Amino acid sequence: MVILRAYMPISTLYTLGSEPVKPKKSANFSVLTYILGIISVGLLVFFGGEIIKNFDKLGGKSALTVDTLNGSAQVFLNGQQIGTTPLEYKKVKPGDNKITIKNETRQYETSINFLSNSDQNVYNVGLFRDLGISDVFSSGQEFWFEKDKSGNLLRVVSEPSGASVSIDGTEIGKTPFSSNTLSEDSYDLKIEHAGFESQTARINIKKSFTLNVNVKLFPMPVPSKVDLLPGAASLYNIPSDNDYISADTQNWVKGIIYWNKTRGINLSGAGENKEQVFDYFIDFKGNLYDKDGTQVMLNELDKLGSIKKGAYLARATDPAGLTPEAKATYLKLSESAKIPGKTATIKETGVGWLRVRETPGISGKEIGKVDVGKTFEVFEEKPGWIKIKASETISGWVSADYVTLSK
Repeated sequence: MVILRAYMPISTLYTLGSEPVKPKKSANFSVLTYILGIISVGLLVFFGGEIIKNFDKLGGKSALTVDTLNGSAQVFLNGQQIGTTPLEYKKVKPGDNKITIKNETRQYETSINFLSNSDQNVYNVGLFRDLGISDVFSSGQEFWFEKDKSGNLLRVVSEPSGASVSIDGTEIGKTPFSSNTLSEDSYDLKIEHAGFESQTARINIKKSFTLNVNVKLFPMPVPSKVDLLPGAASLYNIPSDNDYISADTQNWVKGIIYWNKTRGINLSGAGENKEQVFDYFIDFKGNLYDKDGTQVMLNELDKLGSIKKGAYLARATDPAGLTPEAKATYLKLSESAKIPGKTATIKETGVGWLRVRETPGISGKEIGKVDVGKTFEVFEEKPGWIKIKASETISGWVSADYVTLSK
């Protein structure tokens, strides 16, 4: 149901395609090794490269590793560009430094205090970002050491807070979390929060130093499986109980589009798909958006072009089915697609009803029934089959042998 998508290991202790090797003890240097993992529906993707080489040549400078998910980005140190991701940079002056990661549409900025590296120890800073499409729909991780003053060897904070923290498979607390009980060793760290992608990291704990881990989790804009709205033939239901998402529905739509492209959407009856799934979106407020997330006014429906599959964005607190506002938009959208002025009246079938199918043909999936004698708007005609608006949420095909078309 879920598989691990991870960055390529960024330490010399890892190689592409190999299993993680537990770091060996060394009197010459100590290295933070970590590997970001996101648990979600998707493919196994590796990013990055080896972390800093030639440790003996750092000469008291600090080291920085930066990588991005879903495309490269420019990296700036204190306002000066130092390269593009994936990046390994060994000339950082100790002390507070501002790091900026920027692509064509988004940027992330943070300040971190870098430690000076001696001949015996190398303490690197690592930053990893999925810049996403907004502050909401993005994620990231930051790792850095500082000299221990509190007795804590590990400190973890997350956005949102209250995420569970697990070490080597055992939950040990919630964020914000700190611990002074871990012995000097390497561990598997996992951060989880309901409604967000989980993240894992391989970390090293060193005596007399605090390892800081700062994690921003990516909110999941769609359920793990997206089902049709009950009774609908091509309108899919995307509910959310996360106010963090539903507060801005246009941003939510763009988050769905980004998720579709980068993770994939598991569509009921069709499976996971990274190709574009939805042609339009309707939210619980009745707003309409096109396949790119641009809002479309109801007097501009021709801008939508050809549409097949739609998504309805609802809050968990909304009543079942479409809200009145969403229903009005859906009806308007349906009317714009009908054949003007033409209707179909159901003739006698012998059983009092006629099957409505998802696709034209006797092998088409049955999605409803219509009563004999009722009249319905016609959307489309194909040899032997008529597409009608069977209800407020169902549009489907009926046999032309059992309908009478208006002139």
